[in-house]
Amino acid sequence: MILGFRDPRDIVKGKIDSKINNAETDAVNAARGAVLKTGKAAEGAAKKAAGKDKPEEKEKKSKKMGWWPFGGKTDDAAAPACPSCNKEVDPSWQACPYCRAALGQAAAAPAPVPVPNRPGGAAAPGGPPNMPVIQGDKTMAIDISQLQGPKRSVVGWLVCMNGNQKGMDFRIFDGVNSIGAAADCDIVITDEYLSSKHAIIRYEDGKYEFKDNDSTNGSFLNEKKTTKDELIDNDTIRLGRTELRFKALY
Repeated sequence: MILGFRDPRDIVKGKIDSKINNAETDAVNAARGAVLKTGKAAEGAAKKAAGKDKPEEKEKKSKKMGWWPFGGKTDDAAAPACPSCNKEVDPSWQACPYCRAALGQAAAAPAPVPVPNRPGGAAAPGGPPNMPVIQGDKTMAIDISQLQGPKRSVVGWLVCMNGNQKGMDFRIFDGVNSIGAAADCDIVITDEYLSSKHAIIRYEDGKYEFKDNDSTNGSFLNEKKTTKDELIDNDTIRLGRTELRFKALY
C-alpha cells in the first residue's frame, strides 16, 4: 500500500465482506422471524383450541357446582332468598334458619285449630290436639287432663235390674245424659226394643228430670207411661224390656 492510497484489492475485498456479513445478518434475522412467527401461530392455535373447550368445561362446572349442593340445580337457576336477610334458603322451608323470618309457604300453612282449655288456645299446626304447643323455638309441655275439657260431676246412678246387663250401674252426670241403644249415648242399653236415642235424664238447679225422645216403644216411670216427669230417689224406669232403678246423690 502506497502512503495516502488504498490498494484497490482491499477496497473490493471490504465490499465483498460487507455484502457477505449483511447477507448472513439478513438470513439470521429471517430465521429468527420465522421461529417467532411459528411460535406465535402455535400459541394462537393453542388459545383457540382452549377457547373451544372452555364453554364445555364451564357447562360441566355449572352442572357440578350449582348454587344448591343437594338437588342438582344449575347456575342458571336463581337461588331463592329470604326477603328479610337476603340469604339463600330452600323453597320447602317455612321459616328462614338465619333470621327466623316467615317465608312464602309459611303463609299458606293451615291456621291452628282452637282447642278449649288448652295452653295457648290452639293446637299445634298439622297435628292432633295432644301434640306439644310450639311457640317460637321453645316447646311447651301441656297438661293432658286439660284437653278433656271441664270434668262433669256425678249426681246419681241408674242400676240395671234385669236382662243381660243386670247388676250394672251407670253414672248420671251434671247436665244432660242420653240413654239409648246407639254407641254414642252416655248410657248404652243393649235391648233390641230401645230406640237409638230413647230418652234423656237432665240434672239442673238441684232437680232431676226424665224425658222420652219420642221413642218407638215409649218410656215408663213407676209402671206409668210418661213423656216428661221429675225423678226422685228409688224411682223405677222401664225402657223397652229393661228395668232400671234410679238413685239420686242429692
